[in-house]
Amino acid sequence: MMFREHPERGAYLKPTQEPETTCFLIHHSGGSAASFSPLLSRLPGNWRSLAVELPGRGASGERPACRSTAEMVERLAPAVLAQGAERIAVFGHSLGALVAYELVRELERRGEAPVWLGVSGSPAPQTVARRAERRDLWSRERLVAFLRELGGTPEEMFTIPDVVDYMVEVLRGDLHVVDTYDHTDGPLLRAPISVYSGAADPLAKAALLDGWRERTRGAVNTRTWPGGHFYLFEHVESFAECLVADVRSVLYDAPEAARDEKGDEL
Repeated sequence: MMFREHPERGAYLKPTQEPETTCFLIHHSGGSAASFSPLLSRLPGNWRSLAVELPGRGASGERPACRSTAEMVERLAPAVLAQGAERIAVFGHSLGALVAYELVRELERRGEAPVWLGVSGSPAPQTVARRAERRDLWSRERLVAFLRELGGTPEEMFTIPDVVDYMVEVLRGDLHVVDTYDHTDGPLLRAPISVYSGAADPLAKAALLDGWRERTRGAVNTRTWPGGHFYLFEHVESFAECLVADVRSVLYDAPEAARDEKGDEL
């Protein structure tokens, strides 16, 4: 499992100083650790912020892609624990939200409980049902149309056949993970959860987000921005500010962590 870290992050840390938190960021279907470059550059210099590169793409392209969230967590949990970090925060967008949730479950099971879970662009895990029509079985043309519909991919990328083939291959594998996901019952999380979304996201409608409140004994707060599935990259400055505020509210036990807010109003 590979991690991507902004080269300037940690610049404010003394050699013997512990980071305020170590924050792991897990990307969306078809994405990579590079997707988080704009966000990494806006997170605090006294954080250790690591974007996860799931197998089968980018710097982890030589490793076989995972076929389930369980397989992803099986590979990811030891890599996270090997960092030797305290005060772990975990954030995931879309597919990454499901992986982040399952990762926090596993870390809590091992007695290494993260302090915070942030989820974005994803229905609550118990509401993610197996699809009657599996998207990973769609044709190349339909997957390309799906990518265009969601946004987040520069149009010029679609003019390069080899790039399109690569994007479709990665997306197909990730959609297999999402569309075959089965939530299993178990203990509720202890970690508080921040739930982020785009107001017009077709994949994470408001009615499906409420279920995140059923997955933890901790506090849950929600924030919404204008935009669709990739709203966070359209509002990266305010998104980063909110993420940092939410993590710090947990680290320092501030009551603001329980509020529901509109991200575009902050």
